[in-house]
Amino acid sequence: MKDPALAIPYLVLWVAMMRALLVRAQILPATCSRCGQLYERRELGETVCSCSTR
Repeated sequence: MKDPALAIPYLVLWVAMMRALLVRAQILPATCSRCGQLYERRELGETVCSCSTR
C-alpha cells in the first residue's frame, strides 16, 4: 500500500471479516453488538446478553 492512511481501515475490514468467518464456522461465539455479551451460555453460570436487540 502506498497510502498509509488506508492501512488502518483495511486492517479493520480484514479483522471484521475474519471474525465473521470464525463465528460462521462456530469457532467463536456470536456476541451482541450493543453490549458485547454472548447470546447463549456455553457454560453454566455465564452471563448472557439481556439487550432487546434481537
